[in-house]
Amino acid sequence: MDHWLRIGRMCRTAVAIVAISASAVGAAEQENAIVKEEFLVQGRDQGVKLFVREKRLSNLPKIAKENVVLFVHGLPGPGSVIFDLALPGYSWLEYVAERGFDAFTVDIRGFGRSTRPPEMKESPDQNLPLVRADQVMRDIDVAVDYIRSKRKVDRVNIIGHSIGASWSALYATMHPEKVNKLVMYGAIYGKDSTFVSTFGDPTNPDRPYLEMGAYRYLSRKALLEQWDGWIKPEFQDDWRDREVIDVWISTLLSSDPTAKQRSPESIQVPNGPYIDWHEIHAGRSLFDPARIKAPTMIVRGSAEELISNEAAEELLQKLTSAPSKRRLDIGDSTHYALLEKNRLLLYRGVQNFLEE
Repeated sequence: MDHWLRIGRMCRTAVAIVAISASAVGAAEQENAIVKEEFLVQGRDQGVKLFVREKRLSNLPKIAKENVVLFVHGLPGPGSVIFDLALPGYSWLEYVAERGFDAFTVDIRGFGRSTRPPEMKESPDQNLPLVRADQVMRDIDVAVDYIRSKRKVDRVNIIGHSIGASWSALYATMHPEKVNKLVMYGAIYGKDSTFVSTFGDPTNPDRPYLEMGAYRYLSRKALLEQWDGWIKPEFQDDWRDREVIDVWISTLLSSDPTAKQRSPESIQVPNGPYIDWHEIHAGRSLFDPARIKAPTMIVRGSAEELISNEAAEELLQKLTSAPSKRRLDIGDSTHYALLEKNRLLLYRGVQNFLEE
């Protein structure tokens, strides 16, 4: 863990912000309109700019300091897609904004509209896997500091999904003074030999397969096969709407400016998060749960495969420094519960935790 502590000891740098757009969206009456603002925020590293989206009610005279939240995406990302899908009832950002929260999400470098490392223009076998946890920590910190400055608050609530939940937990151990509450939804945690074999060296699975290259391509077929694999065929229409599949995948593909350069279309995804994923399931967790000092909620779908029921319970018990902790289980749902029919159970459960 000392390695991660050293990552956190960095000099504060000036943050340059470029406003991209602002609009009122998605409301029938002006007094209930939701304002969307988008920014490019200067990253900690030279040449890196991070895309940040904000949604809030337009008529809110003042936002309570406890009601500021940052969503952190995982794979395949980005946050501006998974948390804010342009389909009525499927934007978690809008759900919390409608309830008086100031909701932000950030695209980590290499994803969505944030800067892509120059190595992503080279052949994948020319470089090691891109975008590891140390770089992600700098990106999250930039987003958090931007939000703290913009809203004049000391602490921000953080909701992380997938490897983004594991990254958010690591961030909470490094910067406890900046985190109000932490939600770990579909976190990658605990040992799992299946994923160790998937992302490990073929000759020694315990070793991460650094030779997998800098990045990978995920086509529509690959994206859907993964989701399909988590739902028994006879339950697929019961657990999710077909419309959301097309909207999610199409929006995801459109988030990558290079997608149409390939046939079939595909998104380019940094491989670094897969190495972090391997290390966690090999038993080398990115973070020590005992060092999380914020109230914490762990969320797991009933068909979740990236954190087992036993691992979720173990994680809950190891949160010994959290002033409060709880677990939320969502029935008939997968790792993508936020895009499935039972998503409101997720939205409401997390909202109740944030409002306590």
